Amino acid sequence: MKRAALFLLCACAAVSAQAVKPNWKACAEKPNDAERLACYDKLTGQHYADRSALTRAWDLDGRGNPDAEGIRRLEPYRANRLLVQHTSRINNQTASPAKQNAATAPFTYQPNELKFQFSAKSEIGNFREMDLLWFRNFRIWGGFTQQSYWQLFNSSQSSPFRETNYEPEIIGTLGTGQAQGWKLLNIGLSHQSNGRDNPFSRSWNRVYLQSGWEWGSHYLLARSWWRVPESAGNDDNPDIQQFWGRAEMEMHWSPDQDDEVILLARSNLSVGQPRGFVQLDWSTPVRFWHLARLSMQLATGYGHSLIDYNHKQTTLSLGLTFKDW
Repeated sequence: MKRAALFLLCACAAVSAQAVKPNWKACAEKPNDAERLACYDKLTGQHYADRSALTRAWDLDGRGNPDAEGIRRLEPYRANRLLVQHTSRINNQTASPAKQNAATAPFTYQPNELKFQFSAKSEIGNFREMDLLWFRNFRIWGGFTQQSYWQLFNSSQSSPFRETNYEPEIIGTLGTGQAQGWKLLNIGLSHQSNGRDNPFSRSWNRVYLQSGWEWGSHYLLARSWWRVPESAGNDDNPDIQQFWGRAEMEMHWSPDQDDEVILLARSNLSVGQPRGFVQLDWSTPVRFWHLARLSMQLATGYGHSLIDYNHKQTTLSLGLTFKDW
């Protein structure tokens, strides 16, 4: 009788354990970020307030992603994209006012190409608690962005990479601690170049200030910069600010937590000869192994890339934007 009771008790315990086993797979399969987070919170018994987009991007609440030893892993920075792009006016003959970068012989580039961007950052230091003017914390980040333009369909010219831009950065983030409104101030040092020899070399260094504001599912980033001066003999593109611009605004809308719309606008802030760049992005989730979003991009103006900084064109792109990892 005792053995039967013991067997029955063990069987009940096994059934009970099986019944309460967390179903992590069901959470992972939810396509909506908010639903997936809520599912995990329910299984773990933790209930956190939703972290806003700017809070997650710059870890303004200190709930980031260090491992057991406190080391930060790589995080997304700018969007990671793979797009097929068509341009209204391909840049077949590049030039800049620099003596060493005079007009080149024309190339036979095609208007259709593959454009991809990889961008990541990682926190390399922080002051979690501070009380300085309007700011409550400070973090230092190292960032890197690479953007490439590949003439994939131009087999007659061996499908060359038309242009690749590299941009390492050091960024200091001051967080205000506010839940809404003004959230952060970034102070950055950026080097951007295409790593090519003359007459195709293009590069510049900038110090910038960037402020971020957020209201619900919408946020705005505004940035202006000062170009670090170079000697005439080393300056590959002395007039780059007249075309690329001196300031930019980036507005994000995500009304239903699925679709996302981003508007980027740059300006040279010149009244007499205004030039700039406008880019509109739209993305929506697709079932591509839960990794990517279907994206469409429309852009017009100067500065699609460094080699095109003084070349005006309009582009239409379609492809994938990869999700945060």
